[in-house]
Amino acid sequence: HIHEAFPELEKLDDGPFSTSSNFRVKGFAGTIGTIAAFSRTFCGTCNRIRITPKGLLKTCLYDNGVFNVRDVLRAGANDDQLRDTFLQALGDRAKDGYEAEQRRGFGNTVSESMSTIGG
Repeated sequence: HIHEAFPELEKLDDGPFSTSSNFRVKGFAGTIGTIAAFSRTFCGTCNRIRITPKGLLKTCLYDNGVFNVRDVLRAGANDDQLRDTFLQALGDRAKDGYEAEQRRGFGNTVSESMSTIGG
């Protein structure tokens, strides 16, 4: 409802993998972007992965993490092994945040801050 309060905002086309809604005001430099508080609204176009500060690969904000990149590297994985591990993780990616959260198991509500998950 931002447009009701600021009718001079012009909606911009969002990129195919955008996680934000973007706007501009004619005659001014820059753009304004908003990200939905409930981020599962863009699961269908999400192409992102995250590596947490502790090395855990997350293919979704709502999963428990797929594998620990740091541990795989410290174990001496070569480039091919690392690539194969990433490809397997991406191939097993949940279809959306609801499925990813369900895979966490009972009682594992998502409550991490963005700083702990590499956001």
